[in-house]
Amino acid sequence: MTKFYNINGIPSNEPKPGSVVSEWRNNFWITANDNTSELDFKLIGITHRLADKMFGSVQRFYEMLSATSMALPYAGIDSDIKVSKTEFENWVKTDKSESTHKLLYYYDFRNLVGSLQNLVVESKILFCDFYKALNENSFMLSDKPMEPDMVTIASGMLVTGIFSRINHLFINLASQLDFITKVFVEFANIPTDYSDYPRMKSNSILYGDAKKIREISFENTLFERTDDIKLILSFRNEIIHNASFENKPKVHQVFEKNIMVEKFILVPDNTKGNFDSYKNRTRFFNNEEKFNEMLPDLVTGFWKKLELTIDKLTVNVS
Repeated sequence: MTKFYNINGIPSNEPKPGSVVSEWRNNFWITANDNTSELDFKLIGITHRLADKMFGSVQRFYEMLSATSMALPYAGIDSDIKVSKTEFENWVKTDKSESTHKLLYYYDFRNLVGSLQNLVVESKILFCDFYKALNENSFMLSDKPMEPDMVTIASGMLVTGIFSRINHLFINLASQLDFITKVFVEFANIPTDYSDYPRMKSNSILYGDAKKIREISFENTLFERTDDIKLILSFRNEIIHNASFENKPKVHQVFEKNIMVEKFILVPDNTKGNFDSYKNRTRFFNNEEKFNEMLPDLVTGFWKKLELTIDKLTVNVS
C-alpha cells in the first residue's frame, strides 16, 4: 500500500492537497517539482562534453579507456582499488605519457561531478526521510493529551533523530553550492598542457569564491544570493557553528477533540534569509513560521536553480 506523508505531519493512505512525499515498497517519490532525475542526466552530460573537448568524442574516450588498467582512473578515488599514495605517485612519475595524464585528469573531473550527483540523491533521501519520520512517529507518552484541545511539545531521542536529518540536509545543500562552484570553475579552466599530471584549479574553491566565475550572469542561478540561498546558508552556519537551530530539538503537536491534527517544527525568525540576532542571541521564534511548510519550496526551488545553473554552464562555457 502506498503511504502519503503530508505537510501537516499527519500521514494518510490517499493523496491530499498537503501531500509532500509518497512511499511504496521503501521507494520515495516527491509529489511535486522533483527534477532530481533531470539533474542527474544533465550532470552526466557535462562529463560527456568534457570527453568531447579532451578526446575528440565520448567514443574515442572509451576506446582509450579500454586499453587502460581500471586501477589508473580509480586509484586514490574508489575503495575498490587498493593502491597506496606512494605507489600511485611512483606510478604517475614513471608513466610520462600525455594520454595517461589526460585520463587521470578526466577522472578527477568526473569524480567532482559524481560527488555532486551523490549529494543531490542524498538530499532527496534526507528530504523524504524527514517527512516520513515526522509523519509516522507519535511522541505521546499516553494515549490522549491532558486536555482535548491543546498544543503539546515533544522532545527526546525520536525528535533528536528527526533534527539530525534536518541538520544533515542543510549541510548537504551547502555542499552542493560548493561543488557546483568547483565544477563551474574547473570546466572553465580545462588544462591544455598534459606533459605532467595537472592539478585541478578548483581544489581550494568554495561557494564564496563564485565571484571568480565570469562566464555567466548569476541571475536565476545558485550563484545569485537570493533570500532562499541566504536562508539555507543561515541554517547551515547555525548547525555547524552552534550545533542546531533549536536550543532543545522539539516537535509541536496540535490536538482537537483528543485527535492529533498537526505536527510542526518552528523556523527561527529571519530577515531576507538571515537569522534575526542580537549580540549572543540568534534564535528568535516570534513569527511562528513552520519548518515543514517552508521546506518543500525551499528545497525544490534550490534544485530548480541548480538545473538552471547547469544549463548556463552547458551553453555559455566553452
